[in-house]
Amino acid sequence: MARTQTRSDESLTSRIRARQSLYSDFDLSFIANPNNGDITIKKDIDAIKQSVKNLVFTDLHERPFQPNLGSRVRGLLFELTDVWTALDIQDEITMTIENHEPRVELIDVEVTDESDKNRVRVVIIFNIISIGQQEQVDFYLERIK
Repeated sequence: MARTQTRSDESLTSRIRARQSLYSDFDLSFIANPNNGDITIKKDIDAIKQSVKNLVFTDLHERPFQPNLGSRVRGLLFELTDVWTALDIQDEITMTIENHEPRVELIDVEVTDESDKNRVRVVIIFNIISIGQQEQVDFYLERIK
């Protein structure tokens, strides 16, 4: 016997909806999705974290038709390692995120010099404006010959 849809069923299905993601981007590691073999997609918080990290790693004039997108961080890594260089890196990251990532409200940028390991540790703390959630991205910047 076939089941017909009543009004009560209709109102129930209209209230049950899958949450759509606000932001999406493809994963830059280019790992294939095991279910369909396509490139993995990052959504919402992970997409924003990837975007913040990409802004720091992108040099000025690196992207065609967007010469002002990016930062001078890569060049600052080859300066003499001292407190002033760490402050310059911190200022550059702050300016880049505030100018080019409208989805976040920057809270803090922490730059720790680890010159004995030839790297700089960066922690970026921010609020995602659309959902009001605090997140952080941390990574190392290393000099590459």
